Amino acid sequence: MVKVHPFSALRFNSELPINSLIAPPYDVIPKEEREKYLGMHPYNITHLTLGDSLPVNYEEIKELFLKWIDSQVLITESPGFYLYKQEFQWGDRYEYNYGLIALLELEPLGENILPHEHTFSGPKLDRLELLRKLRANLEPIWGIYEDKDSILRSIWREAEKEKPIIKAHGWDYRIHTVWKLDKDNYVNLLENFFLDKKVLIADGHHRYEASWLYYEESKDPNAKYIMMLMTDLYDPGIKLLPTHRVLKNNIGIELNAFRKYFDLYLEDNKIENLDLSFKPNNPYIYYAVDNKLFKLVPKADYIKENKEHSELWWILPTTILHKGVWEGILGKTENELQEKGVIRFSHDIKEVKSLLYSSDYKSAFVLPSIPIEIVYTLAVNRERLPQKSTYFYPKPVSGLIIWRMNG
Repeated sequence: MVKVHPFSALRFNSELPINSLIAPPYDVIPKEEREKYLGMHPYNITHLTLGDSLPVNYEEIKELFLKWIDSQVLITESPGFYLYKQEFQWGDRYEYNYGLIALLELEPLGENILPHEHTFSGPKLDRLELLRKLRANLEPIWGIYEDKDSILRSIWREAEKEKPIIKAHGWDYRIHTVWKLDKDNYVNLLENFFLDKKVLIADGHHRYEASWLYYEESKDPNAKYIMMLMTDLYDPGIKLLPTHRVLKNNIGIELNAFRKYFDLYLEDNKIENLDLSFKPNNPYIYYAVDNKLFKLVPKADYIKENKEHSELWWILPTTILHKGVWEGILGKTENELQEKGVIRFSHDIKEVKSLLYSSDYKSAFVLPSIPIEIVYTLAVNRERLPQKSTYFYPKPVSGLIIWRMNG
């Protein structure tokens, strides 16, 4: 049973320049862009999500947060749910999606709240410490639910006829609009709609687990919730992008080494024209090196006999990379390669091509995108994907809605 609730949100005072106060989620801001967002405005949300100091000074963030509340930089809304619409450019089209920002009642993962990736202790402890100090969610995590009959979309269409409480234009030309849903009929319908649903965590695994840890250690009933943006699985405005791996010169993989687990096929194609759709009946990944492209097709004996995972899990592009290449050929995990600084991740094939022409990078693994329906199906079956298997897009921006616990 999934329980969602309306809540009194904190948001930036409408007299402030909201376009300069929003930012990407804390965990997708590259280190080299941190100062860019901190410098956009003294009240930019990154002053709270990342903090002004390195290493992070949680007490300093707490003092700043309370100061913003006391000085009416952040104001309190009356209780409600919040409809969030994103409008964005996608190729030569203009697209949009809807999501509901609500308080989700926490419960152990696996039954109704479905994780799809594994977590690391470091990021989890970072967000846990921030929770301890602020007792607040500065940005929503992101969840996906099923609404095959588009029941909620009719509500969204009706609600967006009203005047929004927030409208922001982002640095990347996306438009972000928020309406408050506080009418009794909306509230009752939304609370009842989710009772028999399952929710896939798209983004925010570390924050969810940190919130559960905080609730268990504090035993505080006010802490038994997390702010979540909830989006329909069938919303055409939700994209699932692949995460490619670009490798530095010092990694060194011989082509013949691939033949242990793969058949190699030389591609007569440009990297930007590759077919990156996932095909369960014909799984593959691409390897780019020395201005050549190879399709790596796993051999029949690649799939291991492993009761913990299905055959579908074994043929996912990221599983093929992790198990067939990193562990199977190099004898290393991706985490070990990350720690050595030899991998760069990219969701943009044009960026991959550009990096391959630079002096710092020599090769790349280009991966097909996994359909969101497959991610959802695997999560329902309690199969977590390898790290960085998915990149849901467009990410919700931070700085629109904040939730502060009572008490």
